[in-house]
Amino acid sequence: MTQETESQPSGLEAEIAELVALLEAEITEIRAGDLAGVTARLERKSELAARIETARPEIEAGLAAGDDAAQELRERLDALANLIARDAAMLERMRATTGAVARDLERLRDRHGLGGLYGANGNRSTKDTLSRAPMDKSV
Repeated sequence: MTQETESQPSGLEAEIAELVALLEAEITEIRAGDLAGVTARLERKSELAARIETARPEIEAGLAAGDDAAQELRERLDALANLIARDAAMLERMRATTGAVARDLERLRDRHGLGGLYGANGNRSTKDTLSRAPMDKSV
């Protein structure tokens, strides 16, 4: 490597750094509840991840060198993998929570609609109410 290329990050290093920055910003946005920001970053995040994935031979060659540069690359990739895992876990929790809220809203809408707890005449429907179990009177 020449002095010039050591002082300037390669395209791959810049893409890894940009993806790390995107993931950190996305995690901050998820914590703040800014779903619009998460959505806005999705395309660029996918693009960077795909470009890094296509650079796999270059990454493997860099890791195989076994020098200080390889160790630095390994550390950057480990940090990136940790951020990806944390981001994915947060997105999964957000997806599960959103799904649960949607199911609850649907259940409540159905329950309080004409097909739910109350019929068209305003009386409680018998299908969703608890029936009294017969009492066993034999002793």
